[in-house]
Amino acid sequence: MPTTVTGLVLLVVLLLPGLAFVIVRERRGSERRPTPFRETGTVVFCSVLTELAVLAVFGVVRGLLPHLTPDVGRLVREGAPYAQAHYAELVWWAGGLLSAACALAVAAAAVTAGVPHSSAMSAWWVMFEKWYPGESPLVGCVLEDGSYVEGRLASFNVSSDDLPDRDLVLVEPLKYRAPGAVDAQDFPWGSVCVSARRIVSMFVSYPLAPEPEGETEREGEAEGTPGSAAVAS
Repeated sequence: MPTTVTGLVLLVVLLLPGLAFVIVRERRGSERRPTPFRETGTVVFCSVLTELAVLAVFGVVRGLLPHLTPDVGRLVREGAPYAQAHYAELVWWAGGLLSAACALAVAAAAVTAGVPHSSAMSAWWVMFEKWYPGESPLVGCVLEDGSYVEGRLASFNVSSDDLPDRDLVLVEPLKYRAPGAVDAQDFPWGSVCVSARRIVSMFVSYPLAPEPEGETEREGEAEGTPGSAAVAS
């Protein structure tokens, strides 16, 4: 571990690519809770890998265009005097290389995110994201007191654990049935937040998939043929 403030800042900066990788993967998929050791290992491994890749590219550029890049040999031999004389160039190159490493980490996270296996995800994620991703299905919830609430899905907790301490946000058109009532009534509000702790069962209605254009045309022709024949007769 670094023992100075400068060393600590340098360590945090060098771990930025790995942090960007983890954040993007969390945003593009369900929120998982890995062990601290595994999460730290992911951040360190991704940071080292992307920074080595960027440094390899820098080495190629240095070999082809030495007059456009800092003299790494002089920096190693002379140290502080060379850094003081060329601090602006070193800062620009360091910032550019770090930005390139972060961009590479973000791209790797976007490519490798993929669709996780259902066994590692929550039931909510399977119903709302795996089967019909990007849609806003109609969701009905029977609560523990016997009441019923229905609405269009707006937001849900993407944690991979089926925890009771999470919420579901539904938006209009909303319907509500009080405990003991028979029919659900329209509810004149814009949105409602439902606690998972109170939900007994959940029903999801997905939008109908559009039929292929060719199938629709063939069905129209099949329906039109008997009608035309009847008129002709």
